[in-house]
Amino acid sequence: MNKLLCNSESKLRPYLGIGNSVVSDNLLAVLKSTCDNYHSSVKKFIELLKYIQNNNIHTTSFNELVALHELVAPHDCTVVSMLSIHFNLAIGTIANLGARTPYVEDLYQKLCSGRAIGVYLATELAHGNDLVAIETQANYLPEKGVFILNSPGPNAYKFMPNTTPCELPKVAVILAQLNASGKRYGIFPFILPLSVNGKLTPGVKITPLGDKPGFYLDNAITSFDNVEIPFEGLLAGNMITLTSDGKISLHTKELRERFSLITNRIHSGKLCMAMISVTGAKSALHITSTYGNKRQTFGYSGTMPIINYSHFKEGIAWDTLNTITHALYLRELTRKVSIILSESVKNFKFSDELLIEIITTKSLCTWRTQEILINCRERCGAQGLFTLNKIPNYLISNFGAITSEGDNLVLSLKAGGMITLNKMKEINKTSFQHNLFSILYDYMNFLHKKLNELIVSNKKKINLDILNKHSRDFLELSQTYAVLSVVTTTIDTYHNDDDFYMIIEGYLLDWIHRTMSNLLRCEVISLQESLKIDERRIEYIRKHADRINDYIASFGVDKAGIETPISSNDYISWYANNHHQLKNN
Repeated sequence: MNKLLCNSESKLRPYLGIGNSVVSDNLLAVLKSTCDNYHSSVKKFIELLKYIQNNNIHTTSFNELVALHELVAPHDCTVVSMLSIHFNLAIGTIANLGARTPYVEDLYQKLCSGRAIGVYLATELAHGNDLVAIETQANYLPEKGVFILNSPGPNAYKFMPNTTPCELPKVAVILAQLNASGKRYGIFPFILPLSVNGKLTPGVKITPLGDKPGFYLDNAITSFDNVEIPFEGLLAGNMITLTSDGKISLHTKELRERFSLITNRIHSGKLCMAMISVTGAKSALHITSTYGNKRQTFGYSGTMPIINYSHFKEGIAWDTLNTITHALYLRELTRKVSIILSESVKNFKFSDELLIEIITTKSLCTWRTQEILINCRERCGAQGLFTLNKIPNYLISNFGAITSEGDNLVLSLKAGGMITLNKMKEINKTSFQHNLFSILYDYMNFLHKKLNELIVSNKKKINLDILNKHSRDFLELSQTYAVLSVVTTTIDTYHNDDDFYMIIEGYLLDWIHRTMSNLLRCEVISLQESLKIDERRIEYIRKHADRINDYIASFGVDKAGIETPISSNDYISWYANNHHQLKNN
């Protein structure tokens, strides 16, 4: 473990580049165009769809789709959101659950060819994370052979999908309660064009919500008043059989099972959000590191770059180390999910074990990236506040990632409960013989035992009282499980690279440092042990900070076409050369 390779020999570098592919000049021209309202963002997204279609970019592979998210994310947080909604949520749900009838196939091909924009209508004014309780109703009328879609009141207004009309038609996947023959069957997705020949479908009402600062997505409130959806518009996969006279045979009888099948692309979207987040961290670290090496200040040894200060250099190193580890882990987890999705295109649902891993991954990566982006903003001083230098955009994008496809806090509490109920993968302690790993492993087991004893005494159920009293423990269990999943997965994947062990040691040191007060409170370690670990952490970063920061070049931010004034060759010259243009603007 002490054997070290120089960075140039590390096998990790090829796995760290943004998108891991060469970006063409034509694509860069699309990505670099600026947007200042949702109209320009939609036009940019349409140009991206044209590029994808004209260059035969494969989006059916989840691995390739996530790589596309990586390429777009550092340029435009709004467009990458549209990308995720269109390909992952809308097209992904139709591919998984849609019968290839002429009606579905026509709309599906329009989406795949970029002749329509896919939107996903799930959340409502009164229902966010509690999708199972949404109030939009789809009543089947056998005499007409159609579903009648209704918003029974303001609670059921769809809030806040990007449904505002534009130059392309929008095709919606809409979650609604299915009612047939006087019975309710829970939520199902339905496919419906929101407009036909430039006019809204009768009964559809859309009210734009306006811009969010720096995030120009065409969000809107959408409601339905006796909107007709053809018989073929129900996306039910193999879960049910509906006859034309309204008789339903349930093949997937459990409501929970049906809900899992219906929402599976929301879960794969969590991985997309995590990748968007970590890509933003890569770009921000590149910008901040470049600025730190070029920005001169008068210090104790005279004029010098500000990165000479250890608090600057070492702070970037800790953030870079986390970003490297999360990037490597996401690469492997995405590959695993992509294989599973390709093997089960139809009627796919995630196992509880994999779902826990995806949920905890999203929370871990997006929360840690939020810290990284705030750190980068502050390290760049006042220049870090300007939109031109991108870091504020990454912060706003990451706010969205923390909330999108499920709020992190809600998801983490859910995952903590699932882990407590033993619906988790077995983390093999012996797979990594490291005393630091053992500390976190023992802490996870302490939390699991404590919470499991509580629910055993409550007939293996988690009630509101238990959740409220022990929410911190559920959250800690969720996050510790995520950290250990990161470590074990990356070691299994990258163990043949000696440089990796230096990185993973630092990653464990950092997370133990973050958890130290809880480790002491729970008596997992003693005060003397904590002091030794703290000394070890200080020695580690002093020794390896430069080496870790060298990895920022492997992110390939320049190759991805990310340009900012403070990451240019000479930011003072950049401002001077653009002074006249900036003044006129």
